[in-house]
Amino acid sequence: MKINDINHLEKILGIKFSNKILLKQAFTHKSKSININLNNERLEFLGDRVLGLVIASYLNDTYPKDSEGTLDKKLAALVKKETCSKVISHLEIDKFLNLSKAQKQNNVGKRKILGDLCESIIGAIFMDKGFDVAKKFILKIWSENLKKTENVIIDPKTKLQEYSLKLFKKLPEYKFISNTGPSHRPKFKVSVSIEKTKSFIDYGSSKKNAQTNAAKKLLDHLKVT
Repeated sequence: MKINDINHLEKILGIKFSNKILLKQAFTHKSKSININLNNERLEFLGDRVLGLVIASYLNDTYPKDSEGTLDKKLAALVKKETCSKVISHLEIDKFLNLSKAQKQNNVGKRKILGDLCESIIGAIFMDKGFDVAKKFILKIWSENLKKTENVIIDPKTKLQEYSLKLFKKLPEYKFISNTGPSHRPKFKVSVSIEKTKSFIDYGSSKKNAQTNAAKKLLDHLKVT
């Protein structure tokens, strides 16, 4: 990453980094460096936790009458990869990502890559500037999403889990079946079932996506809305 790119990124993020290497690391995908001290995996791990704490604290202060379960659903919707991906896409900085040629062509996995980038940037800001600056950054770029937390859509996996626990006191059973396709465009196959139902199979670009799709198929069969 050139110095002009770093300066441009700092301007977009609104943060001047003391340690420029952290910013460069945040934009380095593991497909370009397997060294954990050079790619963004560790920063992603850290940023994920900082993000969770900031959003959880915000929800706790903003919705004092909400139950723990409701707060948990709102948190899950706000910090999931899809949301992180959308938030960071609005900044239009993905062009600075250091990716392998195969990953640049990975349209299916782009959402996860951008979600990871978002968490990596948060991790880098936390490492360089501390919690208060990271918190300010998160609340700023999440502002539009935070306004929409009154009406949170519960994802199919959570809905199926609640349904199964309420009726049978058991969690849904997910089974991994296969993983096919090239590394930059994988296709996961999983099944899910609950008490007194057959298994329902579906696919996705990740295990989580496949599980979500399978859960939705089972919910549709059960006519649970």
